[in-house]
Amino acid sequence: MDQLDETVRSILALAATYKPGTIIRAERVVDAYLADFDGYRARRAAMDALLRELDLPERRTRNRGGLFELIELHLKRRHGEIARLFQ
Repeated sequence: MDQLDETVRSILALAATYKPGTIIRAERVVDAYLADFDGYRARRAAMDALLRELDLPERRTRNRGGLFELIELHLKRRHGEIARLFQ
C-alpha cells in the first residue's frame, strides 16, 4: 500500500468515528504524509493527489462532520507555509 492510500484510509477511519478533536488527529495524519515529500513541487503534488482522492464521490459519502473541508483548509495553510519555505 502506498502513502496516499494509507493516508486516505486513516482519514476515512477518523471520519467514521468523528467526534470532537478528530480534526487534530486528521491534521497529524496529513502532516505525516506531507513530511515524506521533499521540495515544493513534490509536496504540492502530494496535496493535490490527496484532495483529488477525498473529492471522489465514493469518498464524499463518508465525510462526516465536515472533516474533509477542514482538511482542505489545513492543506491551504500548509501550502502557504511551504510556498514561503521554498521561495
